[in-house]
Amino acid sequence: MSAWDAYVTNMKAHGLQICGIFDLQGATWAKSAEFKVSAQEVANIVSGINSQSFPDGIHLNGVKYTVIQVSPNSVTAKCRNAPCDAEKYLMHAALCKTCVVLGGISGATERSATKIVEEIKDYLVNSNF
Repeated sequence: MSAWDAYVTNMKAHGLQICGIFDLQGATWAKSAEFKVSAQEVANIVSGINSQSFPDGIHLNGVKYTVIQVSPNSVTAKCRNAPCDAEKYLMHAALCKTCVVLGGISGATERSATKIVEEIKDYLVNSNF
């Protein structure tokens, strides 16, 4: 267990159903067991945030997410074509200095994903990550 696992535990305790922290090339620092994502998919998200462009949306575990909002250091996207409703996550990704935080929620509380991810991102940025 790495020290980063505590952040994932914290994010899950605050309501995220899937979440993770990755370096800017997509390597996993820590993630929830339910979160299936490749390093290339994470790297593509980082690249899209940096270029402010997601021409083909976002893909996580091979499933396409529709981009809802892009800001200078983050992106929010919604999965509309998951195999079941419980996997139709609203995902938020936020860049830190050395890593990216991703988190998602499906269902009635999905809009809180952005707030939870942004709070962790702010903490990490203030800690020079």
